[in-house]
Amino acid sequence: MKTFDKAIKESVPTLVVFLHHGCQDAVEVKYITDNIKTKYQGKANVVRADDPYGKLKVSYRLEEYPTYVLFKEGQELMRESGRKTETQLSEMIDRAL
Repeated sequence: MKTFDKAIKESVPTLVVFLHHGCQDAVEVKYITDNIKTKYQGKANVVRADDPYGKLKVSYRLEEYPTYVLFKEGQELMRESGRKTETQLSEMIDRAL
């Protein structure tokens, strides 16, 4: 498994899903992101980052959970927060391909 820092610097898009263990949507988000990971295997990375102590919240300016941040070559391309469908997340990745 790729490390978080390495994955966001790759030339393929990397969707990072920031979660908090208290996030009520966590189970649904994990299911959706597993599907997306399978769908985009070899074309994009999908990484879940659980933030139980809130350290990532400060570093990545997260206002709510879940937050989805799309990176490519270390640069943030776009960001979305709140409940998203599999289609919405796929569209984010498609725009970066």
